[in-house]
Amino acid sequence: MERIVSFDKQGRLYIPEEIRRLLQSKTLVLKLHDKSIIIEQIDDDPIEALSRLGKERLKGKSVQTLKKEAREEIEKYALKKIRRF
Repeated sequence: MERIVSFDKQGRLYIPEEIRRLLQSKTLVLKLHDKSIIIEQIDDDPIEALSRLGKERLKGKSVQTLKKEAREEIEKYALKKIRRF
């Protein structure tokens, strides 16, 4: 679903009702990515959301595999930070 929206005089962004109805949560996070704004839902119970995410990501993986994946993520993040300077 896509809608054209604009800011009002106070800088507020109106989210159309049909889009708000589709959202399962009233709490959102706004991210600026290049020249785009990304709005994502935040689960009402973030601890439960993390628990579900953890179970899905850890399922059937050995400790060695998890360490390797963590190391790769850290290296990717570090390279991104280094390239910015």
